[in-house]
Amino acid sequence: MSSSPLSEINPAARRPKGSPLAWLNLFLLSLIVLACNYVGCHEYVRKDLTEEERYTISERTVNVLTGARIRNRETPVKIIFAFKRSTTNYPRMRSLLEEYVRYGKGKIELECFDPIRQPNRAREISQIYGVDFKQDLCVIDARKDTSAPLKTFEEEKSDRKHVRIRPGTSFVKYETLPDESRRAVALMMDEVVCSAITEAVEGDMRHMYVVEGKGGVSRDDQTLLENIGRIVSSLNIQLSWINLSGLETLPSNAEGLIIISPQVDFTDDELRVVREFWERESGRRALFVALDPTNTKLPRFYRFLREQGIRPNSDRVLLRDRKRAYYDISAVFPKGLSCTKTFWNSTTHIEGQSMSFTLEHGDENEASLRRLFTYPLLMTTADYYGETRQELDPFFDPREDKAGPLCLAAAVTKGSPRSVNDMSTLLVLGNTDILQRSNARTEQQDYLHTLWAWMCNRPDYGGKSANQDLTMKIDLNRHSRHALEYLTLLLMPLFALLIALMIWQSRRH
Repeated sequence: MSSSPLSEINPAARRPKGSPLAWLNLFLLSLIVLACNYVGCHEYVRKDLTEEERYTISERTVNVLTGARIRNRETPVKIIFAFKRSTTNYPRMRSLLEEYVRYGKGKIELECFDPIRQPNRAREISQIYGVDFKQDLCVIDARKDTSAPLKTFEEEKSDRKHVRIRPGTSFVKYETLPDESRRAVALMMDEVVCSAITEAVEGDMRHMYVVEGKGGVSRDDQTLLENIGRIVSSLNIQLSWINLSGLETLPSNAEGLIIISPQVDFTDDELRVVREFWERESGRRALFVALDPTNTKLPRFYRFLREQGIRPNSDRVLLRDRKRAYYDISAVFPKGLSCTKTFWNSTTHIEGQSMSFTLEHGDENEASLRRLFTYPLLMTTADYYGETRQELDPFFDPREDKAGPLCLAAAVTKGSPRSVNDMSTLLVLGNTDILQRSNARTEQQDYLHTLWAWMCNRPDYGGKSANQDLTMKIDLNRHSRHALEYLTLLLMPLFALLIALMIWQSRRH
């Protein structure tokens, strides 16, 4: 095939001509790439693209890592993650710990190593902390010198209190199946590590006392302390038992007093001890009360609550237009305390019987002089009312009953809001079932944790928890579960029977 005559005459005509605009576009593109790389080196952004945000730490943990206790440290907190790489969920756990380093902004150091693949490093860690690696371990060291060997004997100024060692088994929550086998249902690493960091940074534990001898809760039956015990342990607080009978005053190290479901009224001497603790002028004081709606015969203790601005109505909260008692309550977290802003106007369902409260002061001038301020913490919708007749069939009587919306939980502060270190805080619940961890929903546990952090003068330790489930979980209320059981146990078998009868009838003919 012969070549084109034009190419033979002018071969340069086939070459493309360079355009100044193309060179300018190439220069601008290079400039943009360099600028993006420069910004990316200084402004790191990480996005969790999983639907349930499984690689994101909780809001509560972020508040702890960015709080003053971590931010003002001279030396960083060291986390040693000694896990085998073959461990289930290893990539997820390591990714979560890397988020600790990112939010810590230089105050959190992370070291990850495999004790099987790195025996020399495992030997060094064992000599420093006196541990063996028969199982996976996570060490949180908040000492000033993290390379110094940890002393194994007790001393008055020992730095052992600033070190926490958590086994790998504590990172996973298990449930027991009907065949007695166990199944992993939740990854608790974020909660365990955040709590260990709090304990290691502060060292000494603070003390709160649980009142015994009044029924409701005892050393032998601590069902109602399950949720509270988990919350206070994450705040580095130790619970102890105390009997107010015969006491002149609470111990000097008491930062809080817990009264749960009292069945017997307080004596005048016992209330004097409670009042003395509540009226103290110096220090932070927390008083937590959970009342049993089925027991309303506590005249002296109710009088003490009324003096602070919370009036128990001695009723049971029910849904209107019902022929029977209905205890599944739709409630709202109202606006009030600034520490609970994350939960404002969100809803939840509360199971079990509840009592309502009226927030009022008998003398507003006296309350102002005493610097008492009340806040609603949990409110029902207008569809509920307070039934005051315990023995009769429920129906709303406007002459006797309390019309909704009703207050189910409230808080009181005594003292100047500007002096947060010299303030008394009172939290009162009208429902005790919410204290059982098996009954409380996730948002209720997070809400209680935030309120306890506020009571203990740690508002930055509040917030919502992260998604920890390893399995799919559908959260249903009591009536939804009944509807599902009705569908699976009755309607679906009847539907299958109907299909079988239709097939049998068609084959018969």
